[in-house]
Amino acid sequence: MNPRNARPGAHLEPLDAIDERLLAALVADARISNKQLAEMVGIAPSTALMRTRALSERGIVQGYEAKLSLSAIGRSVQALVAVRLRAHDRDQIDRFTARVPHLPAVLSTFHTSGSVDYLLHIAVGSTEDLRDWVLDNLATDPVVGHTETTLVFEHIQGNHGPLPD
Repeated sequence: MNPRNARPGAHLEPLDAIDERLLAALVADARISNKQLAEMVGIAPSTALMRTRALSERGIVQGYEAKLSLSAIGRSVQALVAVRLRAHDRDQIDRFTARVPHLPAVLSTFHTSGSVDYLLHIAVGSTEDLRDWVLDNLATDPVVGHTETTLVFEHIQGNHGPLPD
C-alpha cells in the first residue's frame, strides 16, 4: 500500500477499486446515505457499511466534518502567518505545538522545514482582529522569534480524496 493511504503504524493493505470508489463518493459528499453510497459504488448496503467501517478502522477515513462559510460566521479575513522560533529545543517546540493549533482562530498548523518553523492558516473577523491576534498570541510568546503575516485574498481548496494513479 502506498503510505499516503494510511496513518503511521496502520496495517498496510492496498486499496482496491471498491475502496477507491467508496472514498471518492465520500469525499464528494460525506453526508451520503449508506444506501446511496452502495448504489453509487455498485455493492450491497451491508458491504458498503462494512467496507466504510473498515476504512475508518484502518485510519484511512479519519472523520467527517462540516465545512463552514468563514465569512458567514464573521471570520472573513484569512491569513498565513509564518513563525520562526527563537530556539529549536524540544521543550519550546512542544510548548508551541501544544498551544497554538488549539487557538480558536487557527484553521491549520503546518510544521515546516526551511526558513520558517511553522505556517499557520488563521481566520478572524477584521484586519484589526488579525493584528491583535498576532500580537496577543505570537509576538508576546517568548518562544517566538519572528513572524511574517500574509493576507489571503482567496482560498481555493484542493483535492482531499485519493490521488489519481
